Amino acid sequence: MRSTPRSLRRSALIVGAVLAVACASSCGSSVAVQVPPPPPTGPVVYVELEPNDFPDFPDFVSVLDRRSHLAVLGSVEAFGLDVVDHIEFQAAEPMELDFYLEPLTAFGDVDVSIYDPIAGVVLNTYAFAGGESGTLVIHEAGRPFQFIVYAFGAASDWDLELIGFPYFGRRSGADVESDDAHAASPQARSTVDASEAEERPWVEFVSE
Repeated sequence: MRSTPRSLRRSALIVGAVLAVACASSCGSSVAVQVPPPPPTGPVVYVELEPNDFPDFPDFVSVLDRRSHLAVLGSVEAFGLDVVDHIEFQAAEPMELDFYLEPLTAFGDVDVSIYDPIAGVVLNTYAFAGGESGTLVIHEAGRPFQFIVYAFGAASDWDLELIGFPYFGRRSGADVESDDAHAASPQARSTVDASEAEERPWVEFVSE
């Protein structure tokens, strides 16, 4: 078969490209390739803003969802003017939220309470030696809530890390008894779901 000018030109281009790559390799040169930067692996870091010593004047940090991963850095005194830090968030959707509160000062001991600013009540308190951790199952979107951080014994710097997860609707042990009713019939399922929605609080706490 006779080669056409188009096929000869194409062959010449291919040979030229191969020779260029071989020359670059033998000369120790590299070919520039556009590689996208890797996604961030750590949390987005915030620093607390004072004053935040009262529930009516908290430090609002962020709206949270299932993709959230952030950390808040702060300091609190055991005695003095800055004995509590109110750090507020809002859930954009039903979600699960893991939190880890760690003292950054040697031998520090920080505790935390979860506060509902709408109801004006403390929902749960974590007061173990050292740091604290737990999981919030948030059933209702749009609810604000606060972490109240305070020190035990001596002043301490602290690090509050939050990691969001998809909502699985995990229920407390008292609700497990309703599983039989869920399996009974569509009518029974809808009745139980409605009653659970009325009785279930907007947030629950899962023990580690």
